[in-house]
Amino acid sequence: MNVMLPFRPEISSLTIGYMPLLDSAPLLWAAHRGYFRAAGLDVELVREVSWASLRDRLAYGALDAAQCLAPMPVAATLGADGVGVPMVTGLCLSQGGSAITFSRSMAARIGLKENMEVTVSAAAVADYVRCGGRLRLAYVFPFSMHHYLLRDWLALGGIDEDHPGIEYSVAPPPQMVRLLESGAVDGFCVGEPWNTAAVKGGLGFAVTPTSRIWDGGAEKVLGVTREWAQLFPQTHRAMIAAILAALQELSGRNVARELTQLLHKLQVVAVPESWIEAVLRGQGVGSAPRFVSGLEAFPRRSQLMWCALQMLRWRQWQQPLSLAALTSSVCDMQAYCDAARALGMPGPAVDCVTEGAGYVVIGADGTTVSSRFIRGPVLDPADPAAYLAARGWPGEAARAVARA
Repeated sequence: MNVMLPFRPEISSLTIGYMPLLDSAPLLWAAHRGYFRAAGLDVELVREVSWASLRDRLAYGALDAAQCLAPMPVAATLGADGVGVPMVTGLCLSQGGSAITFSRSMAARIGLKENMEVTVSAAAVADYVRCGGRLRLAYVFPFSMHHYLLRDWLALGGIDEDHPGIEYSVAPPPQMVRLLESGAVDGFCVGEPWNTAAVKGGLGFAVTPTSRIWDGGAEKVLGVTREWAQLFPQTHRAMIAAILAALQELSGRNVARELTQLLHKLQVVAVPESWIEAVLRGQGVGSAPRFVSGLEAFPRRSQLMWCALQMLRWRQWQQPLSLAALTSSVCDMQAYCDAARALGMPGPAVDCVTEGAGYVVIGADGTTVSSRFIRGPVLDPADPAAYLAARGWPGEAARAVARA
């Protein structure tokens, strides 16, 4: 893609953080293919050791921007994360690419089988716990799709509340396989290639990709602080455009081999090159990260609303809030539209859709995006409290939501 961008960045030297996961590829590809340079930016990409350190370094100015878990800017803006530095996102980097994996011994004890339907596997786990079994499950960060989709999967089996038989812990993605091997955890939800690494190493049993729980949910987004976005609006747009161009190329041509070689050369993940390529070609044990492009790369306000509802659901936030005001302040629709326009791409006609309903219209020309929950109810952004009530979630959570 020939990128000629009209932006005049206020600053040209940027430091962007990322985590050692396959879905860091859009940032690495933008640098590899020269899209940052074409946007007038001199970018240093910095690998972080944990999501907590990445969040802190972004919040306090050591990073200009970062690959973020989709709920992170919401939690930061709300103040639920204990740091409370407001953040915004103007770009979705990926969907899917994560999975739930158990140790082989625990999977056998529960009776999990290959290709088991998702609701059946969740019911088997719920039966095991109700009969006195204990589980130690890990996820990568309290405010993550991994945490929320793991909980959503357990809810498919009827575990809708905290259960004394399940112990949760947090660990950085590269440590998950070691924790499984040592017996410190019985299972985890993490991004690739760590699920594939557990299975290929003979340690893990892949239960389900998270994309089977919510197909179309944002996984990673580009995050900056609100103050930074306000100080450097042209730089922000130039950065979004450069990464959007990379996403367009990643999704539009067969680059699995070249991307594998790049990830291996940069030593992004310490697994065999063949495992990386297998995941990128959709041959891993979980779903390959989906590098979204076009209107799927727009971080919908309704996706962020779902994240905020999980914070209420799991008591990470217990005060009244306006979902409309919160998600409007996090979703930088104008920055995305300006960057897309510079590349000749259409912008969204709306910033909210009914999440979970299947294919929904987002473009003025009728362009649709996919958002499908494995089970109902859907999330109507006009009535989020109804979503909580229909899921049977606590009344205090529903009452905390101001009608959007």
